[in-house]
Amino acid sequence: MDKLSFLPQTFFGVFRNMRVMLGFAWQTDKKLFLGFYGLAAVGAFFPILASFIFKLVIDYIVATQGITQTVPLAIVALLASIYITNLSWDFIVWGLKDTYFDHLFRYRIEAASAYEFYRKVFSLDIGHLEDTETQNLITKTEDTFTWRVVNFLRQFANLFNNFVSFAVSLIILSPFGIIIPFVIAASTLPKLFLRARFGRMEHSLYGGAAPEVRKLWYFRWLLSNKIAVSEGRVLKSQGYLLDTFRDLHDHMFKIREKPVKDFLKFAYYPEIIQMGTIFFFAYSKLPDVVGGAMTIGTFTFFINLLDRVANSVSGMVNNFGEIYEDNFYVSHYLEVLALPALLPEPTEFVRLKSKNPPKIEFQNVSFKYPTNDSLALNNVSFAIDPGENVAIVGPNGAGKTTVVKLLCRFYDVTSGEILINGINIKNLDRREWYEYLGTLFQEFMHYELTVRDNITLGRAKVNEDKFVIEAAKKSGADEFINELPNQYDQILGRQFEGGIELSIGQWQKLAIARAFYEAAPVLILDEPTSAIDAEAEFEIFKNLNKFYKEKTLVFISHRFSTVRNANKIIVMRNGEITETGNHKELLENAGIYARMFKKQAKGYID
Repeated sequence: MDKLSFLPQTFFGVFRNMRVMLGFAWQTDKKLFLGFYGLAAVGAFFPILASFIFKLVIDYIVATQGITQTVPLAIVALLASIYITNLSWDFIVWGLKDTYFDHLFRYRIEAASAYEFYRKVFSLDIGHLEDTETQNLITKTEDTFTWRVVNFLRQFANLFNNFVSFAVSLIILSPFGIIIPFVIAASTLPKLFLRARFGRMEHSLYGGAAPEVRKLWYFRWLLSNKIAVSEGRVLKSQGYLLDTFRDLHDHMFKIREKPVKDFLKFAYYPEIIQMGTIFFFAYSKLPDVVGGAMTIGTFTFFINLLDRVANSVSGMVNNFGEIYEDNFYVSHYLEVLALPALLPEPTEFVRLKSKNPPKIEFQNVSFKYPTNDSLALNNVSFAIDPGENVAIVGPNGAGKTTVVKLLCRFYDVTSGEILINGINIKNLDRREWYEYLGTLFQEFMHYELTVRDNITLGRAKVNEDKFVIEAAKKSGADEFINELPNQYDQILGRQFEGGIELSIGQWQKLAIARAFYEAAPVLILDEPTSAIDAEAEFEIFKNLNKFYKEKTLVFISHRFSTVRNANKIIVMRNGEITETGNHKELLENAGIYARMFKKQAKGYID
């Protein structure tokens, strides 16, 4: 993982990330950005304006009505100024900023940040997605990032509002002594450090719980998954699942409880100091009021400004405290966006000149996964000629799926090389290479979309319907598709209204159709018929042999009935190739393949 030093624990890191996210918000929507932050600045003037109007009214009352009428009329004036200010505040700040701009701006930021996050995650190398550390990072980011990013930007607007209010109050108060507001500000500083400590503690505890968070989400999924619920009722596992779910929530509650309690122990001390400071300075100005050097209106204005300074500073502390806390999660978000490619790309790509099936060669390939010390493949060498039908067989853990992953360049080899028409696969543009591949992995997705979308996945073609139907026929999926109420426009699964659930075998046929639809020069199938009955399996491979005569077929299977017709069979064990040949040759060799075949055949005969 790239060490980018976002420094979330330092103030430098906060300001760095603030600059990055403000730039992101600006690029997302410039008009809403200006409206949101512009109104935040404008809104800072209204409380000060209300205090000034109140000062003018009181001084006018005293000058025209005398001191005896001041108190009752001042109350009326106070209420009127508060009403006018609140009306203006409600319309301009709450009505425009908090309702219109805040809601729309929040939606744009949530959508844009989510799009960037998932675009990055979807483009990550498979090595990242199979790495526990990266998975934990993605989990703790995904759980909170949208509202944390929004709150990060919203709190900056509030910080801006409070800063403007503080600065204006400071300027107005300067004739009374510049030291006064700074003393009030200084009295609030302990709260800043308390707030920062609270945010750091909560994050460290919550961040350290990323594995528990992933487990919690997993149990949420189990408690609403149809298969888990059905199985759980028969196996009486409901108590175990619910108890574990509750225990995980209790654990997360305890994680959040400790920093909150620690914060509350000291949270109100700064406010007490602040109130005492304001009272002291207000008391110090009373002789000026009694002596006539300061009007009653000016004195009330002075007190209101002191309170404004105190509220602004306290607000800035709270705003920065939230920004500081949110920054930890924003840092995770930025860290995900900055995850580097694990597979280096060449500065200049070598292009495959022909769209025909290429020759594929593994030359002395060894490979070990980043999280494993032992070799998954050890000095593996074989060649696949264009248009060849090749089966890879062997027990579980033999390295079969690893061969497929390397062929798809999900990983780079540890040693040796993979050649495509004599060109090292590392020198090819992966996007171009994927145009040559049609794939069906052992673990495939059940897309709860229409049948058509399941097959095409947005890969538009001229005369699309023709190719969709052809792919479905080749996989045998057309039989059940034509029986669906809406056929190729039928929504599948139970996620959306009107959806129909399929059997596992039907889902697999649909996945095979998805691979057939690509009509790529090289078709890679990993256990393509594991959930399909023998008759359907026979038809699928008959279609494969019929329609893929001039294309390369590479498939992994434990069923020897599908393997025996391959042009070449590669037998693997413990990450090594033990035998290579066709079905007849391997039976005659009386090696591992022959023993595995006879054992499986005996099971059918018996």
